[in-house]
Amino acid sequence: MATINLLKTFPSIALIILSVLIANPVFAQNTGDSTDRQFHDDLLDHFIGKWDVDAMVHGQKFTLDLEAAWVMDHQYLHIRFKSHEVIPWLKIPFEGEYFFGYNRLSKRYAVHEFNVHGEARVETFFYADRIDNEFKLTKKIIGTDSLIVQRFTWEPASNSWRNESRLLVDGKEGTVYINMKLVAIKPPSE
Repeated sequence: MATINLLKTFPSIALIILSVLIANPVFAQNTGDSTDRQFHDDLLDHFIGKWDVDAMVHGQKFTLDLEAAWVMDHQYLHIRFKSHEVIPWLKIPFEGEYFFGYNRLSKRYAVHEFNVHGEARVETFFYADRIDNEFKLTKKIIGTDSLIVQRFTWEPASNSWRNESRLLVDGKEGTVYINMKLVAIKPPSE
């Protein structure tokens, strides 16, 4: 009797185990050799270098410079960007920095963001999820129940990144209010 029940449940158990084994690499850090205790990620490696950025923010066009490099003994990817133009509603150029890291204990990407808004608008520490060629950051707007979903998507065909931000309203992502296209600056040929 127990053998018959085991044979009936084995396919279900095997399917669950197979699902976990397949899904785990999709959501986990894709690391290289980490015996050196450094943070390695094949997707974030595509950010390294200098980028020209064309942005549409709240319906207005802007351009930015962006630079990314591994810092602090390869523990964080530091991304720094600054607009060329003065942002009308800020009355200064926009400037910001991200530090992407990976918490090995919780197995989650950890992100620190700093910008000209200071600490007053959005929480500056949050987690990110990686799904294939995309990082999805979910940020809480301070003093509200509102969230911002920001996606960094690597587009290998064009060797570029897309960055989109949307408000999360009633569990659904709203329209894009920040849309950035990052194109690598080619190093001068020697």
